[in-house]
Amino acid sequence: MLKNLAKKLTNNLGLKVLALLFAIALWIVVVNIDDPVKPAQYTISVTQDNMDYLTSNGKYSETLGGKNTVTFTASAKRSILEKLSNTDFTAVADMEKIEYVEGDGICRVPITITCSKYNSNTVTISSKQQYLDVTVEDLGNVQKKITANTEGTVMNGCALGDVSIVTSNLLKISGPSSVTSQISTVVATINVDGMSSDVTDTVVPVLYDADGNEIDASKLKMNINTVTITAQILNTKDVDLSFQTKGNVASGYTLKGITYSPKKVRIKGETDVLNKVTKITIPDEVLDMSGATEDVETTVDITSYLPDGTSLVLAADAKVEVKVKVEPITTKTFEVDASAFTLENIPDEAKAKITEETIEVEITGAESDIKKLSADDITGTVNLQGYGNGEHKVAADIDVDNELYQVKTVRIPVDITAENTETETKATESSKKNASKTE
Repeated sequence: MLKNLAKKLTNNLGLKVLALLFAIALWIVVVNIDDPVKPAQYTISVTQDNMDYLTSNGKYSETLGGKNTVTFTASAKRSILEKLSNTDFTAVADMEKIEYVEGDGICRVPITITCSKYNSNTVTISSKQQYLDVTVEDLGNVQKKITANTEGTVMNGCALGDVSIVTSNLLKISGPSSVTSQISTVVATINVDGMSSDVTDTVVPVLYDADGNEIDASKLKMNINTVTITAQILNTKDVDLSFQTKGNVASGYTLKGITYSPKKVRIKGETDVLNKVTKITIPDEVLDMSGATEDVETTVDITSYLPDGTSLVLAADAKVEVKVKVEPITTKTFEVDASAFTLENIPDEAKAKITEETIEVEITGAESDIKKLSADDITGTVNLQGYGNGEHKVAADIDVDNELYQVKTVRIPVDITAENTETETKATESSKKNASKTE
């Protein structure tokens, strides 16, 4: 049975194969002759044309919800559709044809869709009119000066000098007025962290509102996108301040001194300039004390007195609080114990002693200094060189601070007695006493 079946299948095999091939060819011909028209969907981006129509009228538009695509149906023969893709279509919204939709509060622009690969007779696009929904508001135009700023800390021992924008610093901005109206400042920031020499960089300006919040610039157009900033890095030096006074205080008063804060300031500049600076002297005309009877307190701005080529590291150091102390002059008489005075250069073979128990010492000085002085603080010396036997009033040298006090001349009574004379006198008196007893 199997042999019979195989014989039948192989009988006239050539004719049978030929018939099969003919059937396949006939099927291909029929399929190609019957090429039906079929629809297909495509989604492409919409191009907005004639945007200057709105901007020239002071308006700005934005697609509603950020949607900028359109989906449509195109019909063509199956053989044509197989060759089409999204890139073969264009969708254009002509802004000159913008329409306002009553009640919706939005605008729409009709979209024209075309096939760039085939003409309209070959590819038919759905006749349904599609629109690009947009919002429209006033166009804002502002100009802002770009401010240079820094971030980071320069190397220890250095200070930041001038920071400047070396390219154009005028930024022209256009965009929706709801955004441009918020722009308060424009800042370009250069990083100087760890720097010890001048640095230059190209940076993007950042927009900020009045509260210091960064503004999204994606909807804005600007005439420049980057600026070049240079930051100068200088050396520093700590120097003393020196104040002078002018004029004399009123009679009966004295200038007690000057106090000020800070006493030192840190300045910055080029090394060769700093090496020549030892202190900052404030001229005497700043503190005119003529006729003063009380303390003078003032704030001095030292900025204008800084050496050429230098500036302050800390701006707060520019204001120096100065106080010039003025006190009345007073005189006081102290009762000083005679033991506080030392007798010097007593004649040979003589004795000397102060004949009073206390000595009056009259001292003049500033009120606060006189109050700090007591009789126990006062000592002195009496130089007896050149004096002989007898009672003398000898000028004493009072040991006090001559810068603080003026001492009226003090004459101390001193009795100088020769040692042999004193012995003979005692012997004579003793003999007289013995003779009297004998009688």
